[in-house]
Amino acid sequence: MRANMIILTCLYLLPVILGNNEKNETKFVPTREWQSINKGTPIPAGSHVRHNFRTGVTEVKLMDNKDAEKKSSNESSSHSISNSLTLHPDMAVTEDHDSSIATEKSDLFDSPIEELKARLKKIKQGDTKTPPKLNDEHVQQIKQKFRDYDTLKNELKMLDVNITLDSELLSNYLQKFQTHSNAITMGTLTVLEVEEVLNILYNLEYLVHHIDHAKVFTDMQGMSKVISPCLNATNNEIKAEALRLLGAAVQSNPNVQLKALENDFVEKLLHILSTSTKLEVKSKCLFALGALIRQFPAAQKVWIDHGGVEIFGKILTDDQLQVQVRVMQLISDLITERQNLREITDPEQLQLKTKAYAAADVEQKLLTYGYCKHLSNLMIKSFKVELNNQFKTENYNFLETITESMIIVVPVCNHHFKKNKETLLLIIQHLLNFYQSSDPAIKEDESDILKNLTLLIEKLQTTVTEILRDEL
Repeated sequence: MRANMIILTCLYLLPVILGNNEKNETKFVPTREWQSINKGTPIPAGSHVRHNFRTGVTEVKLMDNKDAEKKSSNESSSHSISNSLTLHPDMAVTEDHDSSIATEKSDLFDSPIEELKARLKKIKQGDTKTPPKLNDEHVQQIKQKFRDYDTLKNELKMLDVNITLDSELLSNYLQKFQTHSNAITMGTLTVLEVEEVLNILYNLEYLVHHIDHAKVFTDMQGMSKVISPCLNATNNEIKAEALRLLGAAVQSNPNVQLKALENDFVEKLLHILSTSTKLEVKSKCLFALGALIRQFPAAQKVWIDHGGVEIFGKILTDDQLQVQVRVMQLISDLITERQNLREITDPEQLQLKTKAYAAADVEQKLLTYGYCKHLSNLMIKSFKVELNNQFKTENYNFLETITESMIIVVPVCNHHFKKNKETLLLIIQHLLNFYQSSDPAIKEDESDILKNLTLLIEKLQTTVTEILRDEL
């Protein structure tokens, strides 16, 4: 009897010991309370599961609202589409769409280590597999969607549209110019050829406003091949346009400024300035010269060494107002550059710039060559002419420039102004009285101009008075 009981007990416990290998298809319905679940039973989606590894008991319940919301959010961003979770090891589910990934990974990790090393070596050497050759039909479909560069150029050429890089344009203009180079210097250009040369210079001037294009133009020997021949031309229009091209190329461009200095353009410009009688040529020459020597002490020294200050003094003595205005503006800028050195806070940079500007001692040269005398004489002459006539707005730019120039040069020219203080202050006061008692019927826009000029002259009066008082 006892033996029978032992046998029955063993038979009863056998499934527990060996484990139930059959899948339990009993439908489980979770509740809000934890319930034990048999191994192999499918667990509905959205259930909360916990498993005790010490006792081997698995419990399931419905998720709370917060847990359900969190799970819903996670499931929306995951790639799993499984409808249930089974803890039984036999219940592993793989979807069809993952089978290719699994196979690929399996093939990769099942490969021998030597084969993997060979693959890595090919990758490093760039030895990739040749892509499969496309059939003709597929190639034609691609060509219908996209067109290569040559095809686009041909199509646009039919529409009179050309795709050309700016560097190509510069090169083309230089080549076109070379066909006229000799005729320019010899003065044998026809009317049509003159127009073509002017058009080339105009287009080049438009391009070199870009700093990089100006450098490319210089690297292509544009200064020696284009600008220099034009400066020797007998045609003043070509000469003036070439000067404008030079000014545009060097303006605020240190690299091109240096190239121009190396090609002796400071000397060439001073020669034109002292020999030409054409207003347009002299005006454009001063524009190019100013663009070349501003913020460039080395070029300023060359300008001084080759008589630049003396030439400027002669212009202030007897020349057209437009040219005199450009001279005064350039001198004012050169003095302002030196005054701005006081604003540099970096000691090393200040030392370098001070040394560079000291080599071109502009202030001392202005005194040496009588620039202060020429400027004050021009101011007195101009103000006297103004007192003998009614106020004219067309003179405003000149009067404004000379007044501002006088204010800027006062610290440099104070000794000269001190000698002529009575004349200077007297003419300034007379001009102020003249403007303040002007015709009240003057137009509104002219009234604003007159008011601004009056304020500027008052500033000049104050500046001169204070400087002379300090000298006393």
